[in-house]
Amino acid sequence: MNLKLKATSQYHSSPISPKLASNFIELGYGLQVEGMAAEMFFNRSFEPFYPYRMINKLWYDLLEDENDHSSRCETDWRVFDWYHSGYEHNAWFAFPGTAGYQLIEDDSTFVIERSPIADVRIGYCDDACHGDHSMKVENNSDILGGLAQDGKHCFPGVTYTFKGKIKSITGSEWLKVAIYKEGTTDNPVVICALNAVGTDYTDVWAAFEVPEEGRYTFALLLPPHTSVVCDDFTLTPSDAIRGFKKSAVEAGKYVSPKVIRWPGGCFASFYNWRDGVGSCRPPMYSYFWGGYQYNDIGTDELATYAEELGGESMICVNMFHPFKRFYEYVPPESLSGDPNDKTLYGALHGRDLPNFMDKDAGAREAAAWVEYCNGDETTEGGRARIANGRVKPYHVKYWEMDNEIHRWFTGEEYAETCVLYSRTMKAVDPTIKIGMVSYCHDIDTLTRMVEIAGMDIDFLADRGFEEADLERKLSMIHAFNEAHGTHIRYCNTEWLPLNGADIYNMVPRSEMRHGKCFLFSKWSYALNAAATLMMWQRHGMDIDFINFNNLANTHAQSVIETPKEGAFPTAAGMMMHEFAHTKAYRTLVMENYHPECTDSVQVQLSMNEAGTALILNLLNRSEEDGTVALNLSAFSVADGEAQGVRLMADSLLSMNKLDDMQIKKTVVTLSVTGNVLETAVPALSYAEYEIPLL
Repeated sequence: MNLKLKATSQYHSSPISPKLASNFIELGYGLQVEGMAAEMFFNRSFEPFYPYRMINKLWYDLLEDENDHSSRCETDWRVFDWYHSGYEHNAWFAFPGTAGYQLIEDDSTFVIERSPIADVRIGYCDDACHGDHSMKVENNSDILGGLAQDGKHCFPGVTYTFKGKIKSITGSEWLKVAIYKEGTTDNPVVICALNAVGTDYTDVWAAFEVPEEGRYTFALLLPPHTSVVCDDFTLTPSDAIRGFKKSAVEAGKYVSPKVIRWPGGCFASFYNWRDGVGSCRPPMYSYFWGGYQYNDIGTDELATYAEELGGESMICVNMFHPFKRFYEYVPPESLSGDPNDKTLYGALHGRDLPNFMDKDAGAREAAAWVEYCNGDETTEGGRARIANGRVKPYHVKYWEMDNEIHRWFTGEEYAETCVLYSRTMKAVDPTIKIGMVSYCHDIDTLTRMVEIAGMDIDFLADRGFEEADLERKLSMIHAFNEAHGTHIRYCNTEWLPLNGADIYNMVPRSEMRHGKCFLFSKWSYALNAAATLMMWQRHGMDIDFINFNNLANTHAQSVIETPKEGAFPTAAGMMMHEFAHTKAYRTLVMENYHPECTDSVQVQLSMNEAGTALILNLLNRSEEDGTVALNLSAFSVADGEAQGVRLMADSLLSMNKLDDMQIKKTVVTLSVTGNVLETAVPALSYAEYEIPLL
């Protein structure tokens, strides 16, 4: 495509929000925090594995036929190109022995109970001090044996600390920790004696370093004819940063999200925030997604992570509702039914959760969460936070009222509940901003909802990326703000750049050459993200923040991936980095030009904040080169070269891996002569140039 355009000095709107490059972390889904976390054990508290639920399998693209839930489910995740070591499910196994790769099946236990070499057995028991279960280890042999787990990728120069709780049943009280090269059972590279264990749970610990980088096996060794019960194990590196791997923090800093939404998503709708603070955190399954949820990563860790990355937090609140007792989704035709009737048409989550039914109690819990995050030492919540190690308040500003609320609420009921929550929460901290979900209803219903709650909310929490829908909602917001003197803004708290602009993105499944997760990691996905972000830039400060879904490890639906060996930005992550660090401050109109999301080649011109340079962004999502000729006579521009950076890849299906970064970033230049620039726009590229003004 060849474009000939003329710039004007007219602005599209107000300055661009600096928060468009934001992200989303969802606990309990996609092994996000598990891969980011410093904790190195899988199932550190020895709880029986809760299988992944169907919705998880569908989003992972594990089923051969997503329309047939009985079709074959892929259990060997190594076949996917998004797979890396951060997705491992390492088994606990009786040592000596080996475990190998574990298939992820509904009946997987991730426990290998018997050693093939010696009379050593392990198994769950209910004599627990953390969670509901512990692990009994019996060494009935005449050699050292015990409990082990593979998959510990260690680095020299880092100290690794093991802690746990162990009680003696029979035999010796003197146990050891040993570190072996993975796959071996002889000649440990490290062996440490533990302090003596008693007949009640005893805290034990050991610290070690390894001589070289590599994969290791951790083993708890019992003397012959000794048996113990173990619980609450942990293994962490000394360079961890408030619960997260150093590499996960470094990769996050590269992407630079300005606002991080947490703890969900769908997970947030059944989350008790108190489970994730303090020293006593009950391990459990994820109600919504299945799998483990240990609560090791909670409010303090997530808020601190956002700070480490230079961003701020946005918390998604669990709004209690009677239907949440049994239902994860209730269609409109059942919303008038009895929430205690499990025969209604709807989706049961399989648990009984009466603690999430009372709306008034939910509002009080949300207010207590605000106080925990933002209160000072004169408040109960502030004192609790200080006791947990954080003196300075987090000053969390943004609070979103639940997620996908159409699952339980009618529109009007939800708006009324937003008023209840807002007033209760703002009584604790009047400076916070309350977000009302806006993507579940048509514009007429949404307008009525804003009429009900508009004086008590501060932003709309939307989804989607269609400009026409955005403009309808902005028009409605503007009208309400003008009539009522409010300042409601538009936010998009969870978006995927799936605009159908090329054959690789979200065409009907029957025509799709590849599944969603295959596509999420690819350069085509990142290019589509750029087109959508450029659209939001043109709407200026009407848009506050936009949360890309997700931050890490959601089977490639992410901006960073965190294998055990390190961490790296995905294709989308490299694109988000560019938008987080853009010099574009306010977009400019070009005569008779308004790009559509489906346009392969797009041009955007902006002014920088100082007014000293034009910022030119060029996007080409097609597989053919294009050209752009841009008349800059509306400005005083010197002849010469302008410098910029370009992201580029060889294919729409290019992707990054830790050892193979296929998306390339280069310094590039273009020439300006006589107030006109003409430049090639290479296939599959995105670039930003700075053109100085006289």
